[in-house]
Amino acid sequence: MRIAILTNEYPPHIYGGAGVHVHFLSRELAAMDGGRHRLKVLCFGEQKESEGNLTVQGTKVDFTFPFQEPRNMRLLSTIFRNVLMTGTLKEVDIIHCHTWYTHLAGCLLKQLLGKPLVLTTHSLEPHRPWKEEQLGSGYQVSTWMERTAYENADGVIAVSRSMQDDVQELYGVPREKVRVIFNGVDVEKYKPTFNLEVLARYGIDPESPYILFVGRITHQKGIMHLLRAAAHLQDGVQVVLCATDPDTEELGREMAQRLEELKARNGLRIIWVSRFVPVDDIIPLYSHAAIFVCPSIYEPFGIINLEAMACGTPVVATAVGGIKEVVLPQETGLLVPLGHKCPEDHEPQAAAALALNLAAAIQSLLSDPERRRVMGEKARRRVEELFSWRQVARQTLDFYQEIVEGQKP
Repeated sequence: MRIAILTNEYPPHIYGGAGVHVHFLSRELAAMDGGRHRLKVLCFGEQKESEGNLTVQGTKVDFTFPFQEPRNMRLLSTIFRNVLMTGTLKEVDIIHCHTWYTHLAGCLLKQLLGKPLVLTTHSLEPHRPWKEEQLGSGYQVSTWMERTAYENADGVIAVSRSMQDDVQELYGVPREKVRVIFNGVDVEKYKPTFNLEVLARYGIDPESPYILFVGRITHQKGIMHLLRAAAHLQDGVQVVLCATDPDTEELGREMAQRLEELKARNGLRIIWVSRFVPVDDIIPLYSHAAIFVCPSIYEPFGIINLEAMACGTPVVATAVGGIKEVVLPQETGLLVPLGHKCPEDHEPQAAAALALNLAAAIQSLLSDPERRRVMGEKARRRVEELFSWRQVARQTLDFYQEIVEGQKP
């Protein structure tokens, strides 16, 4: 097959789960069936690579757009790149788009080339209203483009059963067009790996237990809820936050202010790593952590939890979206009910209740090292059995072939 994958993120420009997914999926698809399939990845950036049957081509913007307001610039840049992608692609059997950032190109190419369009549901814009802070009125356009793509797609891959329900509820996609294919993790790379030099590099005391957060500074990832919960933890706990890329300057300032308030408390050590942490460092950080904490208020899947579990670390997470299909409560970690769809500062009671519940779950595992050890072992086994990228690629390729065969006269 000739497969086109359209994506915003691709190495070296990866900032979220969708980018991780595309990177490993494209690599595994290229290796399938003895390398018989040809892949072309179109992405945002300067990439230009060709290795065997896998070609990667970036699209870039080298001029400033006119705009109604500054926040529209990101949307206009995205549309421009989509037009470039549309003109670039020629010979292809199937078009596979990831996130709304490439949906316009996917819809145009489906019409121009007469080839089937597949979408992978990493997230859905109506469930991320805080994106309006970034995009302004452009958020209405991103939602419109997403809806249009789902209405025109020949197949949809949902990364969890929760996302399968969401695409049907929001966009009316017929169930027979949707296939649930979980995300994966590189189980050969992400495994229990211990390195005290890495802890020292980040100023972490190996003699004291620490909880770990890894993610962007965004409402979606719930980092403010974790900071509220940290205020209720017992003395002697280290809180390590690998948190970067605030959605807005205001959110970055709020993060810094909350950290200053927490640091003023005796007995609680906060370590904020505000720079990108390379994979060779993040794996030991996962492995040494007593608990990985994922306080997201919206999470279609949550690859980050798989990475921690693959490193043998139990997870405390909110019971939302695909997290409920990854973390087995009382087996590989603990799940905390969200209590409200979006418990932000304007709902102080809901936010306070979530913070208390998170703190109680964290503290219960911190006080029981043996329970954490058993959970970590079970977490590793679960990842090995269910979430390898090779399985993801095989299921994806089978879905492609089913769609292509179904369109033949």
